[in-house]
Amino acid sequence: MRKKRIMIIGAGRSGKSSLGRWLDQEAAAWDSTAQEAAAGTSAARRGTAGDSAGWRAAAGNLWSRRTPALVYRGNIMEAPGAYLESPWMRHHLIAAAQDAFCVLMLVDFMGKRDIYPPGFAKVFRQPVLGVVTKCSLIQADDGRLDNCRKQLARAGVREPYLITSVVDGIGLEALSREVMDCRIAAGIDNR
Repeated sequence: MRKKRIMIIGAGRSGKSSLGRWLDQEAAAWDSTAQEAAAGTSAARRGTAGDSAGWRAAAGNLWSRRTPALVYRGNIMEAPGAYLESPWMRHHLIAAAQDAFCVLMLVDFMGKRDIYPPGFAKVFRQPVLGVVTKCSLIQADDGRLDNCRKQLARAGVREPYLITSVVDGIGLEALSREVMDCRIAAGIDNR
């Protein structure tokens, strides 16, 4: 049986890699917490489980490049934006989702166009979470956040939509809880 992962899809430059790195760090903390609980110790007592402060401090130094193909990294499966942007490549996303226990559909707060076809989230058998990224860039509510929510709704993603910023740590704990709930619902063993 293949390892089930978190699948992240979204437009190019929507923050998939940054969010994936953060989630992969969180998944490692989940795994170590479960293993230590079985051994009778607790990472939470030491203050290491779910600690994203170190990651956020280093977030400004992250390099940025385009993802050329599906990337499998730890507990994350990251799809290139080109797969979503090209209608003839979307079937690869649908096929790859069979190895996922949860699909994150990202919408960039600064994005100016709709990227998902209507009802696209309904093709996945796994739970789909709608995530709005780069929300640290919100200056004044000029309707962009509403547009992001409408785009996720048109794509068939159910509420609640998670508002996040990896750089500032906004909404990451809520996202972590939702992903953990999906992991538990899928019966994923933490070892």
